[in-house]
Amino acid sequence: MSMVRKFKAAKLQLTMVGDNHPKGVKHLFNNVSEQVGEEQINLFRSSMESLTKEKVTNIDLIDTQAITIE
Repeated sequence: MSMVRKFKAAKLQLTMVGDNHPKGVKHLFNNVSEQVGEEQINLFRSSMESLTKEKVTNIDLIDTQAITIE
């Protein structure tokens, strides 16, 4: 018997701090590509900072896999 893992989904969770959220607030973004890279994540981070005028203090990449037993 063996386990086979297959990519199912990925999400980015940004923690943002600003005048309206001094303790930080978390925002979850779905439908992230399996091949997302560091450059793309940094571009997204800087875009969100520009749009919201808040600072991204943490980024979590949440990867979900489907596991089948064969």
